[in-house]
Amino acid sequence: MSDNAKLKGIALFRNLPDKMLAEFSAYFKQNSYQADRVIFKEKSSGDTLYIIVEGEVVIEKALDAEGREFKTLAILSGGDFFGEMALLEGAARFAQARASKASALYEVGRQQFFSFIKEHPETGMGILSEIMRTMSRRLQHTSSELTMLFDLSRLLLRQHKSPGEFLAVVMAEMLPYLDGAWNVKAYSYNMFNEEFEEVYSRESFPAEARPLPARPESGWLDDHAYMMACSEGARPLGCAVFSRAEKLSHVEKNNLATIFNTISSILGSALVNIEHQAEAAMLEKLRKSKNTI
Repeated sequence: MSDNAKLKGIALFRNLPDKMLAEFSAYFKQNSYQADRVIFKEKSSGDTLYIIVEGEVVIEKALDAEGREFKTLAILSGGDFFGEMALLEGAARFAQARASKASALYEVGRQQFFSFIKEHPETGMGILSEIMRTMSRRLQHTSSELTMLFDLSRLLLRQHKSPGEFLAVVMAEMLPYLDGAWNVKAYSYNMFNEEFEEVYSRESFPAEARPLPARPESGWLDDHAYMMACSEGARPLGCAVFSRAEKLSHVEKNNLATIFNTISSILGSALVNIEHQAEAAMLEKLRKSKNTI
């Protein structure tokens, strides 16, 4: 596939005439990154915009000073771009970018980018407007995620009778933040009979029932459904299946995966705490019962 054909498949350049696209591509350099290679580190300086032609890139934030643990902020694939803040403002990188799969990227520096805009103001402003629209969509996504996490954090402060009751409340709280028609089923793991027990069900559209695997693992089941599993080490705690009526795009799946992964991590810790609280309450009840005999 020619460079022009590759660029035409990217939303940022979709409306550019072939002649202009060929001229703009002269400002790029193409680089390849093997899986797990870091493209740039958090807090590093830079002035380059990166456009993914093929592959997948994870934007992640360090959770410790040594950079051993990271929180995934976004998963980007072919047609996405990143590094726009450094391009526009010369700002330090706020997060790390890492190729999670072998990737081919187009890279354009700040000086080259603004030279093109100066020489071709109408076309350049069109590209700049598309960058700003994408940044606005990302900001809206982040705002929605933060609001959801704030609402869920309030649930952590409440007392819950059981892990199953807590899971049901969380599912009901999440639903308003999911765009489109969704079916949601949640299951709490019963350690005594080693089975998953349904604790929540919401159906917005007719669909065939999905059999629950013996060992649920987080990930996309297909272009409509995501399995969110919660565990403590190797011990399962619960899971939920989210199914949307409409097919999800790659961008939607990547955005949702980061949200589901974050919530899964929060739920895992919360479910363990609720189990401990329930056990302590049961022991106290038995102690009081014994004292009254």
